[in-house]
Amino acid sequence: AVALLLLAMVVSSRANAAEDHSCTAGSKVGTSKFAGAIEPPVVLLNGETLSPPITETYVVGGREVNMRALHDELQLTYIHGLVDSDEIARLVQLAQAREGFIKSPLKSQASGERMDGDSRRTSSSCPMLWGFLYAGREDEVRAKRPELLEELGLTDDISMRVAALFTKAGVSVTRDYIEPLQLVRYAPGEAFGPHHDYHASGESSVQGEQRAFTVLLFGSSLAQTDGGETHFPELGLSVWPRAGDAVAWSNVHQDGSPNPRSLHEGRPPTAKEKVAVNVWISDTPFSQEAGLGRAVKS
Repeated sequence: AVALLLLAMVVSSRANAAEDHSCTAGSKVGTSKFAGAIEPPVVLLNGETLSPPITETYVVGGREVNMRALHDELQLTYIHGLVDSDEIARLVQLAQAREGFIKSPLKSQASGERMDGDSRRTSSSCPMLWGFLYAGREDEVRAKRPELLEELGLTDDISMRVAALFTKAGVSVTRDYIEPLQLVRYAPGEAFGPHHDYHASGESSVQGEQRAFTVLLFGSSLAQTDGGETHFPELGLSVWPRAGDAVAWSNVHQDGSPNPRSLHEGRPPTAKEKVAVNVWISDTPFSQEAGLGRAVKS
């Protein structure tokens, strides 16, 4: 069975409460004839090298995407070729052009309040423009803020590609389930200590949603000696980044409640910069009618 299928009910049960968003499995192609040539990621499980086979292959947006199941818990999955490294490089350029990078915020899982005195997170980050906020306003943006069009188009492309992959894997979502992409940079020595991505209460969310899944897109390639790995302490598993690839996991149990074993951390690179993009997928779609003031403020 497809790993992500195991938690399809988390998304569908919440969405169905508001509208009909059923979970339907998309078509899967056979293992790629090129799969044997795809270099496996650098993954350690309890200190031992893990080399899982490619288990699923999908065609998403005209590109072939190969997936490896890394661990049964959290439906932890490695994804090959989800983005192009130059797409993330362009996001970095766009963020720099508008001076969007700031010290990465750390917020309380319970209240959503900023925790500026906490030293667990030392990276810098930039929330990218959220296409959902501009839906139906393309002509207005083109007339008044044409400089935003490239970033909106690129973030929309990536969000819709992630949504299409999840839908093909059996978790039916659209762009409307995805928060604004968060671009993150780790200079040598910078880190994000052990933390969870889920909301401990509705107070830390935008519209009462839960972050059901995280997809971490890699914009840098780091060798094992370079550090910069994503580590899951409860699983004893570490994944090193490779540009264009991603790792995905569930933050919640099958009943939708927060799963404390989704604890993870971004360990510091030793000498090279690490770039990544956080893609957070909610268990219910965002709604323009429900108000997005908290999203804008954050």
